[in-house]
Amino acid sequence: MSRTREAKPTVANDRIGETAHERDRRGGSARRGASRRLAAVASLTLAVSLAAPPMAAHADPQPTRAQVQKKLDKLAEQMDHKVEAFNQLNEKLKIAKKKYQTALKASKQEQSAFEEQRSRIAQMAADAYKNGDTDGVTGFVGSNDPQAILDQAAVFSHLSQERSSQLTQFLATAQRLRREEAQAKASYEDVKAKTKELQAQKRKLDKEVAKQKALLRRFGGTTPSSGGGSGNIGGTYNGPASGSARTALDFAYAQLGKPYSYGAEGPNSYDCSGLTMKAWAAAGVGITRTTNSQYAATKRVDKSNLQPGDLVFFSGLGHVGLYVGNGQMIHAPRTGKNVEVVSITSGYYLSNYYGAGRP
Repeated sequence: MSRTREAKPTVANDRIGETAHERDRRGGSARRGASRRLAAVASLTLAVSLAAPPMAAHADPQPTRAQVQKKLDKLAEQMDHKVEAFNQLNEKLKIAKKKYQTALKASKQEQSAFEEQRSRIAQMAADAYKNGDTDGVTGFVGSNDPQAILDQAAVFSHLSQERSSQLTQFLATAQRLRREEAQAKASYEDVKAKTKELQAQKRKLDKEVAKQKALLRRFGGTTPSSGGGSGNIGGTYNGPASGSARTALDFAYAQLGKPYSYGAEGPNSYDCSGLTMKAWAAAGVGITRTTNSQYAATKRVDKSNLQPGDLVFFSGLGHVGLYVGNGQMIHAPRTGKNVEVVSITSGYYLSNYYGAGRP
């Protein structure tokens, strides 16, 4: 006896009897559920992205304060040598200016001699012309330009031996006048050009130092300009020095707190060799202007025999200060700092010590 298998009801079969309204309500509910699920996923993604720190693409590591200070010291050493070269050129420029001024003064005197001799030669030429001794002489002596005279020197052949002797003096005066002026001016222009070049290089270094000081401030450290200041100028030397050395140190201590400025010799600011020169000048002793020339002009002193007032040199003669005793010196340090007293028995000045000289 066969059985008839009962068909299982399907979802479609279950919903055959649904009305259109019921189907619409069921579809809307499904769509709302899907929207809620998508919103939840989006919220979770946003929360995760906000919580995660932003990734910097290959960010350069920030230098440490010690690295910044090391860079600043290196720049200061470079600046010392640039300033020394600048001061040397300044001294050459002063000499060139004096030479040029002397040449100008001499040229005025030569010009007077030239005019006097030209008058005599003109009279001599006029006499020769009247006597028929020569020709072309009138144009020769009629020029006020010594160079034109030199260009017409062939007139020698038209004059007698006696007259040519006077003309020789005349031409020598013209030659000397032009030569001295040209040499002095060329020297002056050459040194002036080199000085401008060094000033441009030093301005670039100043910008680098300014950036390093800004980095130091960002790291919470004190900048090199923290010491002295316009409101705290001057001091008193109380050490054992006597005589000229004490006078020099008294002067140097009176400058404590005044700012460093390259090329400066006071009274409001100094560079290193400007301070030492002026200090010893106050004692009536000339030690020249630059670090190198001060080293050359003084007697060598062993470090173990240093006395107050001795010059102490650093960084390959790039820097100089005045020894005050007890392992200390007074000096004009570098851009951004003021005249100060520091130890030379540790740190930078110990490792960069070069030598000492006694005026």
